[in-house]
Amino acid sequence: MRYKFQFIIGLFVYLLILEISLLSCNKNVEEGEQLAKQYCGSCHLLPQPDILPKNVWQYSTLPYMGIMLGVSKEIDALEKPLSDYAIMQPGSQMLSDADWEKIKAYYLEKAPMELSHPAYENLPEKKNMFAVEDLPIGKSNGTIPNFTAVRIDEKAKKIIAGDQSNRVIWTLNSEGKVLNSLEDQNALTHVDGFNGNYLYTFIGTTTQANPDVVGSVDAFNVGKISKDVIKSLNRPIEVIAKNLDSNPEEELISCEFGFKEGGLSVWKKIGTNWKRNIITAQTGATHVIAKDLNGDNRLDLIALFAQGDERIIKYINKGNLQFDEQILLRFPSIQGTSSFDMGDIDQDGDLDIVCTAGDNADFSTIFKPYHGVYVYENSGNFVFKQKNFYQQNGATKVMLGDFDGDKDLDMVSIALFPDVEKRGEEGFIYFENVKKSFQEFSLPIQHLGRWSVMDTGDVDGDGDLDIVLGSHAVAKFPQGAFDPAWKNAKGLLILRNKTK
Repeated sequence: MRYKFQFIIGLFVYLLILEISLLSCNKNVEEGEQLAKQYCGSCHLLPQPDILPKNVWQYSTLPYMGIMLGVSKEIDALEKPLSDYAIMQPGSQMLSDADWEKIKAYYLEKAPMELSHPAYENLPEKKNMFAVEDLPIGKSNGTIPNFTAVRIDEKAKKIIAGDQSNRVIWTLNSEGKVLNSLEDQNALTHVDGFNGNYLYTFIGTTTQANPDVVGSVDAFNVGKISKDVIKSLNRPIEVIAKNLDSNPEEELISCEFGFKEGGLSVWKKIGTNWKRNIITAQTGATHVIAKDLNGDNRLDLIALFAQGDERIIKYINKGNLQFDEQILLRFPSIQGTSSFDMGDIDQDGDLDIVCTAGDNADFSTIFKPYHGVYVYENSGNFVFKQKNFYQQNGATKVMLGDFDGDKDLDMVSIALFPDVEKRGEEGFIYFENVKKSFQEFSLPIQHLGRWSVMDTGDVDGDGDLDIVLGSHAVAKFPQGAFDPAWKNAKGLLILRNKTK
């Protein structure tokens, strides 16, 4: 009897300790959620725990968050490659170790073991619309091409393509024949201008994340490059020339993705120098569109920031290079927003937005069910509501255009991280506008490259929109996202429109 009583007492004590432990754990999780809102939600749209699986939070994303919050014990435990990012830590730790452990407890307790993926939609092949031309360019002793920029110059009927791996910028005619090449060039990320007069944006020696501030904008004219129109840029993705004020000269608008610093800036030429006017000093600026949005004959700006606080922002030009800012769309910091375009998709007289989420090369390299193409309808006064979502693993770029000549806007999108094993055809998707919605189609080109860059335009002057694709076969891959055929791919493709 005595032993039975001792057993009951022991069991009671064990259950009491377990209950206290569970209550303490639940309290830590609850407090962790509030702390996450306080510390993480103050800088960007708060990511929910279910956006990533538990192991990715634990071994990748949370350690990176620890760097950004300056948590010393987290930073001291880092191994490569995460330890390379320790230089991004703030000057001092932003919260106590105890509070940091509560934030971690919240995400690890609430995160799923794995993400739930919907069944893939079938992608029928689009036949008889595009002629596929695989361009045989490259260096005889070169490596696998990694194209970081392609651009169609409609006026000159030329194609410009930058191959980072071989450090070459190629210029081709409308038939895809090489006109000239520029050797020993840094990684080209954008080409602006036309008819042989171009601005080349160079991110630096590589597109990989690094703290080097060696980006530049160079002018190209008559086969020569004038170096360093603007230099010492922080990993610029795009620089375009537009006239934003009452003076006749064009300004330069730069999107610097940056490392610790970046942003959107407007540059005004003063004498022989360019003076910077910072519009938004946030890392992750990738793309800007200049349009007169309010009919006052001044070009306004719409820009995408795709790092940390992922946003699409409208800047109304007030004159004298002053702008009023309005956030149009905001996304979670792990969304992986990668591109956007604007156009009147539903033909109601205002501009809608399409964008891609699919950046999958940083700290959570897994397939994600929320990656794909998003369509946001303008319900008036630049208020946008999501109308459609089309799944596309690793979606990288989307562009609007009337490809079939029926007077409405279709879409094309590419994916740098397609699910090769289960849905390889999603590397390129053509979206046909059918009664203000979209029907998806594929092309049999997935074995010809891993599409990283794209441009559209009438390259041959026959009145319809062609497409040029560039491949980037060497990079980080999610499991199941590599096709061995890419090792032998030529890397540059023309999809010649046969509509007209």
